[in-house]
Parts: sequence; C-alpha cells; structure tokens
Amino acid sequence: MTKERTDTQAAIALEKIVQAFAGRTAPSVMTDSMQLSDAEYAEVRSFEGLRWQDVTFDQIQQCPDAVFWFAPEAFCYYLPGIMSAGLKEKRTDTNAYDSLIGCLNRSPEPNYWDDFFLPRWPLLTAAEVDAVAAWAQWLEIVEPDAYHTNTYERVQDTLTLLKWETEES
Repeated sequence: MTKERTDTQAAIALEKIVQAFAGRTAPSVMTDSMQLSDAEYAEVRSFEGLRWQDVTFDQIQQCPDAVFWFAPEAFCYYLPGIMSAGLKEKRTDTNAYDSLIGCLNRSPEPNYWDDFFLPRWPLLTAAEVDAVAAWAQWLEIVEPDAYHTNTYERVQDTLTLLKWETEES
C-alpha cells in the first residue's frame, strides 16, 4: 500500500478517535477481576491515573494483556489510547491489537457474544464504534495479511451490528 494511503487512513482514524472519545471520563475501577496474578494486576495498574491520550505504544507493547483485565469502564476509557498510540507511531506490532481484532472477529449473531464482549463493547457509543471501525480499516491497510481470510470483514460486520445495537438502545 502507498504511504500516502496509510497516512491518510491513520489521520482519519486518529481524528475520529479523538472526537468520539473526547467525553469519556476516567474509570473509578480499573479491574473487576478478583483472580488476577501479580503480573496481570501490574499490567492493569500501569494504566492507572493516565489519561487515555497519554498511553504510549511502548506501554501497550509491554502490557498487551491489560485489555483482558480492565473493568468494562476502564476498557472503554483506555481503548482509544491503545488504538491511537499505534496510529501516532505508525506501529502495529503489539499483541494488544491481535486481542482487539480477536474480540471483534465474531459471529454476526449477538446471542453468541461471550461474557467478555458483552459487558464492554456495547458500552461504546455509535461514534466510538465508528472510530474503532476506522482504526480497523487502517490496520487492514497496513497489515492486510496479518489475520485469516475474511477476518477484517467479520470485524467490520461485528462493528456494524454493534453500532445498530447501540443506536437501538
């Protein structure tokens, strides 16, 4: 892909993220799991007190599993920071991105969405879902062969369905 196309999509995604998540407030609870190991708890705590705008790519690369241990509100609050860090640095080499794509690579049937997905992703607003979709589009442009065939299509389908569900509630 051309550098111009990837830079354009990164700028679009970053702008959508900044605008959509501007009103998110910091979470009062970082994790709701009572079964974290010391290492898992340390990953979550590394984000505590940070504004999502201050999350760095190095941090998400060092603490990629934090996305699994965040309480739902913390997940929604730090999601834009996790996505925008890679956009700003033009980097995709973190397991956190694999985790996010894995979360979104779902059946188009909400009845099959699991106990991790349901408390988190439906908390996003329609504009926030659009921002995640723009980030996923950037990722697809930069890393078109990073995942199995049709993964990005399923991700976009899940986001479209999630947006519809959000707009109906």
